[in-house]
Amino acid sequence: MIVQNVSEEGFTDISFTVPKDELRSTLEAVQEAAAKVGAKQITHDDSVSKISVVGLGMARQSGVADRMFRALAEAGINIQMITTSEIKISVLVHRDEAQQALRLVHKAFSLEQAPAPVSTESQPAKPGQPVERPRTDAADVVSRLQGVDMEDLVITSVELDAEQATITIHGVPDTPGVAANVFEQVAAAGIFVDMIVQSYDGREGEASLSFTVRREDCEASLAAAKKLAAEYSCKAVVSNPAVAKLSVSGVGLRSHTGVAIRMFRALAAAGINVEMINTSEVRVNVIVEEGQGERAVAELRSAFHDVLR
Repeated sequence: MIVQNVSEEGFTDISFTVPKDELRSTLEAVQEAAAKVGAKQITHDDSVSKISVVGLGMARQSGVADRMFRALAEAGINIQMITTSEIKISVLVHRDEAQQALRLVHKAFSLEQAPAPVSTESQPAKPGQPVERPRTDAADVVSRLQGVDMEDLVITSVELDAEQATITIHGVPDTPGVAANVFEQVAAAGIFVDMIVQSYDGREGEASLSFTVRREDCEASLAAAKKLAAEYSCKAVVSNPAVAKLSVSGVGLRSHTGVAIRMFRALAAAGINVEMINTSEVRVNVIVEEGQGERAVAELRSAFHDVLR
């Protein structure tokens, strides 16, 4: 997982996960990098586990994230980090609570039941009912990956969505139930959320929570976020109604750390600032200013031309 949240007072939070047995070498590298970029603080936690909900069609359904978050909140399980993609929502929880969290999320989505019939329309997930899981043609999947070694890197697309807006709540209490309440309120307003990022910002008991929505939903999302921020005595709510999302998708991203490096280096060389990051095993998403979107996607397509199919 790689998460970068929207900056606050000129500084941003970058969080990422590594295998526990690589923590020592990672900290050594991070300390050297932090000195170069002028980072204020480095924190780490070696007692966390990742819980993920994975499914096709999640990008077309609302209510998936808040159902997951509510299941954890009702058990008093705190979410430390969040990252999402079109097929996956991942959260970090304390390792001692991981098995309980896994059982709760499994139950929340009624995974013991047979999949419902395919639906092509976006519908809210209803409590107690399984989320619709579209069937896929296995032969089609195999044909697309035929001849591809799963350790090889193949980029299948570099895409631009220039119609997004960001909402960020700074100083969110790092306690169970906050994320569930935020996205239940947003869903109640009929707003579809795309990216979700929660990072640990290094201050005791606080986190930053950001999400993206369609540009036309920015004002309604901002109003819902401000209401919740007042309820939880958060520090600030900020928005940017004119951003673009860049997505690099492919096979082998997890085993090729160079994908993120190549992506971030290409944007940096072009003088394009990255405002948000979230990742999954098959996709890296970043948010940039809307006016830089077209140039950014051209730079990325050039950077990945040798592995883009």
